[in-house]
Amino acid sequence: MSDAQIITILKALSDTTRLDIVRSLAKKGCETSCNDASTCSDLSQPALSHHFKKLVDAQVLTERKKGKQKYYCINETALLRAGIDITKL
Repeated sequence: MSDAQIITILKALSDTTRLDIVRSLAKKGCETSCNDASTCSDLSQPALSHHFKKLVDAQVLTERKKGKQKYYCINETALLRAGIDITKL
């Protein structure tokens, strides 16, 4: 993994909201939709979508579409390559 990719991941995780999203997914141990996440957050659905997009663009999360719904899961491989252990977040 290049230094630029590692920096992108670290920048994505430097935001408190995005770090909370990743922590929440790590605790759940499963994928979630933005709609599911909005029930556990004070943020609006558009704001959450913005944060999920940033995490996907940084390859912190993977995205799967089913119909109109998008589901997100932690990309453990990318995080481990960057030296990040999600169990310690």
